[in-house]
Amino acid sequence: MFRGALFRLAAQYFVLLALILGFLDVIVYVTVSGALWGRTEQALASAVKQAVSDVSVFGDTVSVNAQVLLDPSLADSYMWVYQLSNNQPFIPNQTTSSLFNDPGLDPAKARAKQGKTTETRVTLDNNVFNSNQFIVNTQPLIDKKRHKVVGILQVAQPISWVNEALSRLVLQLIEASAVGLVLGALASLLMATRSLRPIIRALDRQRAFVADASHELRTPLTLIRTNVDAWLRRAKSENRAYARSIIEEVEHLNRIVGDLTTLALADSRQLRIEPKPIELNRMVTDLMQQALPMAEERGISLKPELNGGATVEADPARVRQLLLILIDNALEHTPAGGVVSVGVESRNGDAHITVRDTGEGIPSSDLPHLFERFYRADKARSRESGGTGLGLAIAKWIVDAHKGEIAINSMVGKGTEVSVSLPAVT
Repeated sequence: MFRGALFRLAAQYFVLLALILGFLDVIVYVTVSGALWGRTEQALASAVKQAVSDVSVFGDTVSVNAQVLLDPSLADSYMWVYQLSNNQPFIPNQTTSSLFNDPGLDPAKARAKQGKTTETRVTLDNNVFNSNQFIVNTQPLIDKKRHKVVGILQVAQPISWVNEALSRLVLQLIEASAVGLVLGALASLLMATRSLRPIIRALDRQRAFVADASHELRTPLTLIRTNVDAWLRRAKSENRAYARSIIEEVEHLNRIVGDLTTLALADSRQLRIEPKPIELNRMVTDLMQQALPMAEERGISLKPELNGGATVEADPARVRQLLLILIDNALEHTPAGGVVSVGVESRNGDAHITVRDTGEGIPSSDLPHLFERFYRADKARSRESGGTGLGLAIAKWIVDAHKGEIAINSMVGKGTEVSVSLPAVT
C-alpha cells in the first residue's frame, strides 16, 4: 500500500527538482548569453568608433588614416570603406572582399545610401576567416556641409565564438543537469521515505491497536453470549425477546470483530496466502448448496451458470470466504421472487466469477466507494441488513492478494453484478 504512495511522493519531489534545475539552467543560459552578446555589441561599438575616427570626408572624397590602410584588421574587427563618387572600395583587400561583398549586406548598403545605419548578421560559406559568422555595422559617411552621403563605412565583428561558447555551455548544462537528476532521483526517494516513515509508524501502531482490541473483545463477547444463552434458557416468556435481541447484537459485534481482525492482520501482512489448485465449479456448487436453505427461506432462486471448468492457484479458505461474501451480499439485497446467479468461466487465461442479483441495485454515486471500509450505501448496505460494512473491503483484499481484479456494476431497480477475475491454471 505504501509502495505506491512512496513512488508517487518521490516522483513529485523529482518533478519539482527537475523544474528547479530547468529553471536554473534557463537563468544561467540567458545570463551568460546576454553577457556574451553584450560584450560583442560593446566590441563592435568600440571598433565602429575607432573606424569613424580614422575616416575623414572632404566633399565627395573619403580619406582613411594611413595606419588603417596598412592594417585593415582592427582588434579582430574588419573595416571596409566605399566612396560613392567612383563606386569603388576605398580599401581593396582580397581577404575581406568575400565578407563585405556578401549579398546579405546589399539591403544594408542601400539603407546607408539613404542615410540610415544598420546592423546585419552574415554567415559565410568559405574558410577565409577564423569565424564564419559576423555582425556588420553599415553606416553612411556624410558631408556635413552639404548633408550629402558620399560614402559607406562597414565594420564587421566576428561572432562565431559566441555561438560556440553557448553551445559548449548548453552541453555542460545538460551534463550537469543529468548528474543532478540522477542524484535528485536518489534524494527524492530518500526524502519520500523519510516523509512517510512517521505515517507508517503511526499506521502500524493503529493496526496493532485494532488487532489487539479485536482480540481482546472476543473474550467479553463470548462471556456475554454465554450468560445471555443461560438467561434465555431460564427467562420467562416476556423476557425472551430481550435476550434474543442481545444475542443478535452480540453476533453482529462478533462479525465486526472478526472482520476487523482479518483486515488488521491483512494490513500488517500477518495473514499468509497458501495457494493450492482449486476447481471453482466444485467450490461454487458446494457453497450454493449450503446457501440454498437461506435462499428458499427468503423466496429467492439460486441459479448456477457453470460454463466449463476453471482452475485457479489460490488459497482455498480465502476464495471460499470471497464467494461467501459475494453470495451473502446478493441474497441480503434481493427481494422475494428474485434470482441470484453465480457464473464461472475460463476466458483469456483468467478464471471469471460473476455474481448477479435482481435486487434493488446501487446508485452510481455509491459505486466508487463500495470497497471502502464501513461504507454503506443507503439501500445496498443498510445497517438493518446485518452487514458490517467490511465484507467488500475483505473481498477486495482477497482478490488483490491473488493478483486478480474485482468490479461492481449496478443499476437502481434492476440489480447488481460483481465480477471477479483470477489468474487461471493453464
